[in-house]
Amino acid sequence: MTHTDNRVAADSGLTDRVSLLQNAMHKLGADVIRLQTQLTEIATAAPPAAQERPPTAQFIFNLSREDYRGELAALVSWVNDFLIPVYAGPSPDWCPTWWEHHEAVGRLHALRLSYLELTDTAVAGPSGPGQWHRDHLDPVLERLRAANGPFTRCLGPTGHRARGA
Repeated sequence: MTHTDNRVAADSGLTDRVSLLQNAMHKLGADVIRLQTQLTEIATAAPPAAQERPPTAQFIFNLSREDYRGELAALVSWVNDFLIPVYAGPSPDWCPTWWEHHEAVGRLHALRLSYLELTDTAVAGPSGPGQWHRDHLDPVLERLRAANGPFTRCLGPTGHRARGA
């Protein structure tokens, strides 16, 4: 083989690697679009009137499938529009697809129910918001972000992975 032949062979190997990386990027892009579409479907599943009303007093896991979808849509909005920007921020220890973790859904729904009750000072009194932070918010955030919490497997180089996956 001549020097030119070696260079062509090396360029061919590089081209193959670039092609593999491009395919991987396209697959990741498709995965992102699929997840965004799923989130949009969840968030828009409830009729507008259902999103405006306060959440049901029932725990999310005790709801019918249809009511669950509506309540999950309201929860996704509350977590993404309020909880994450105010309390979690751009945190590396928060799973970007948190709604795929049943434990997170349950804990965050309970957190939202307690928020609605305890931040209404007409009902809970002036210390209600403080109680919500101390007794509800802090323990939930600690559990979700704990070393053995539901988001643990999502924070590595492979990204989101459900428990048992």
